[in-house]
Amino acid sequence: MHWLADYVYGTISTLIAIAGLTFETNPGELSTTGVVVVGAVAIWLAHSLSRLVVMPTWRRLRLTPIDLARELRGSWSILVAALPATVIFMLAAIHLFSIQTAFTVAEVVGVLALAVVGFGTTASGDLPIVRRIVYVSCLVAVGVIIVLFEALIHVL
Repeated sequence: MHWLADYVYGTISTLIAIAGLTFETNPGELSTTGVVVVGAVAIWLAHSLSRLVVMPTWRRLRLTPIDLARELRGSWSILVAALPATVIFMLAAIHLFSIQTAFTVAEVVGVLALAVVGFGTTASGDLPIVRRIVYVSCLVAVGVIIVLFEALIHVL
């Protein structure tokens, strides 16, 4: 289940990158794609490093490449979370739709991804339907709040 947690982490990070670029004067399709991809890689590396620094081998300065590889492999879903936005902006780069449409679609897809994770993590449980709806709504609300905060910042 760590991969789902990392996927949520990656999705929220991608939403932040997209929302931050949404109100740029002339965002380019490829540069936006680059920001999403580089941001995802940077967050993936930072997340893996943050797990390494609490390992006993780190404190004894006996960290091995295997330790690093294990942590990188364990958080790959952070990178996967950026794929939908990457594809959307690449499609805009080949002029299937405008960059503004790409921003909107990428934000909607990110928020929907949080909803899917919510549904997926509650589907097998025996929780009452109202609790499941509240849980999913909270995940979706996080994505919506990120988009709204970024919009508010750019309006100010």
